[in-house]
Amino acid sequence: MHTHIKVSTQLPDHYRQYRIAVPAETKYVEAPFGSYITQEIRDPEWAISWQQCFIKERVRLRPSAVHPMLVMYCILKGNVPCRLQGQGKLMLIEKEYGVYYIPSQSQNIADLKTGNYEMICISFSPAFFSRFITRHPSFEDIYQQQLKQARRGTMLPAIRMDNCDLKVLNELRHCPAEGPERKVFIQEKLNELLTFYFNALTPKYLQNGDLAKKLRQVCVYIQNHYHQSLSIAELSKHAGMHINTFERAFKELLGTSPRGYIEHLRMKKAAGLLLQTSLSIKDISLNTGYSGANYFTAVFRKRYRCSPREYRKNRLS
Repeated sequence: MHTHIKVSTQLPDHYRQYRIAVPAETKYVEAPFGSYITQEIRDPEWAISWQQCFIKERVRLRPSAVHPMLVMYCILKGNVPCRLQGQGKLMLIEKEYGVYYIPSQSQNIADLKTGNYEMICISFSPAFFSRFITRHPSFEDIYQQQLKQARRGTMLPAIRMDNCDLKVLNELRHCPAEGPERKVFIQEKLNELLTFYFNALTPKYLQNGDLAKKLRQVCVYIQNHYHQSLSIAELSKHAGMHINTFERAFKELLGTSPRGYIEHLRMKKAAGLLLQTSLSIKDISLNTGYSGANYFTAVFRKRYRCSPREYRKNRLS
């Protein structure tokens, strides 16, 4: 079929309405099954690809990634049956968006029937996502999948887009800023979009009111005392809640258990101390709330897939 495919870096005049405002790397492909457009802008911390497909004959695509990817897929038009390696069949639904981990060189499939499709694919660097999950640790597990370069694809729940989400996507498409301000504007909008997504995953009854306020106060308490011995019973008393109710509500609000949140903060601090100080492993373990270097090392190795000494050596070399 290659002899019947035309590829261009220019959009035909009849597709000009799809051109985005930001200078982008454009690719227009015309083939017997139809045509498609991709317009991509890149930064070391993220890449945004606007995609339009105009399908005349049913076609099966086999998308693949050179490197492990954390992506947010926003489906603006059309429903796309897919198969994600390690997850099996799924459906990308019109006016929904979700976060996915895509392994490198994975066997993925997307089936497009006759019709028009519009999608936005946003990929994030580990550094960008790392800064975000310090505030929203429910993304920690899928972030770790990328760091480990896992072979199994992972996805978080798809969420229905509302007017706020669509407004942010439209602002990205018609970005008014230029020069250095453009990157700042885009990153603000990406943070906004991820925040909307995180909030949509959180039950409404936990987003406002006294219960959410109590749980956030407990989060602040943990942030200030994570290096000390903390029990779930003690934390539930701080929240004024029964321990079972506290654990369930905490996980629904933050996407992780209280113990997982404590470990998340301890590991972040430990990694920082390894790189920024010459403290011994024993001293770092004591400074981050662990009773001994051996247990600390075991937890650290499980999280970062290397020992604390190896982490320090590899990052500083």
